[in-house]
Amino acid sequence: MNMTQCPQCNRQRKGEEYKCPKCDCFYSPLDEILAAEAAEIEKRSFTGRFKASKEASNFWGAVKKEYQRLENSSPYNITLIFAVIIMFIFTMTLSVI
Repeated sequence: MNMTQCPQCNRQRKGEEYKCPKCDCFYSPLDEILAAEAAEIEKRSFTGRFKASKEASNFWGAVKKEYQRLENSSPYNITLIFAVIIMFIFTMTLSVI
């Protein structure tokens, strides 16, 4: 199997793409597995969790739920630091407005 070309449209693969942008087909079964693993890692990362909160219909509810998850799974000092950072960002936002 040629993993440098798309199996459906024969488009040349560029870089580390997992899927063909033209026909949305994976270049190989291994690429499909790697794409799923990368998506799962992204979902569990801070960036992924923030993106999910931003896309939620109730943004502040999602942020509160994420804060509670962090609070329940983190030691006290991490929770305190996170709360101070949130308050600092909130204060800076209000001072700009």
